[in-house]
Amino acid sequence: MWGRRRRGGDEDELEVEETTQAASTASGSEPGESGSDADDGESPKSDRSGGPLDESEVDLDEARQGRVDLGGLLVKAAPGMKLQLQVDQRTGNATSAVLAIEDAAVQLIAVAAPRSSGLWDQTRLQITQDAQRRGGRAEEATGPFGTEVRLVVPVQAPDGKQVLQPSRVSAIDGPRWMLRATFLGKATNDAAVFQRFVELVKETVVVRGQSPMAPGDVIVLKPPAGTRPPADPSAPLQA
Repeated sequence: MWGRRRRGGDEDELEVEETTQAASTASGSEPGESGSDADDGESPKSDRSGGPLDESEVDLDEARQGRVDLGGLLVKAAPGMKLQLQVDQRTGNATSAVLAIEDAAVQLIAVAAPRSSGLWDQTRLQITQDAQRRGGRAEEATGPFGTEVRLVVPVQAPDGKQVLQPSRVSAIDGPRWMLRATFLGKATNDAAVFQRFVELVKETVVVRGQSPMAPGDVIVLKPPAGTRPPADPSAPLQA
């Protein structure tokens, strides 16, 4: 994770932690889908009047002020926030970012999408099926970005025991991208904490770029400039 670290009395220095993961994300669904995003037409715009934003909608130099530049995402810095990048062990690419404040967190993953249709309807079905396959449960409800999926799935705790982990999964279909936000910990059951993380999602800027990408391909992230890799990059996710 990246937080604040004192070094010899100097100003706080940012550090980043990277963890390895399989290709599947925290929700369990596969990030990639075959196909092409070359189709024409308008983007299936979600209601993004309050954010998140596309790179074309901001001045990137200004947007980077007060945000952490992760390449494919610009995320808002917040007091006490720690950030962890998750790395696909097959490709070595950072595929998602976890923003954590105390015992609450949100995982962000951005993927390419077609111009003329969104991915969230299809992705919700995959998330629900995966949760059920893992012995958990899922239900749809109205969230801050439209329909969300509320999950309770068994996961392995650091001590090896099986515990039930609740999460709330939202997504926003933007111009040729979808940003998925998985709320974890206290952000799932404390309304004030949840709203704080919703605002972090809304402040996010997606930098997809213009390169051709298949729908579902993850928009790769990178550590912030000037940070150092962790001593143990395979350390488990703690969000």
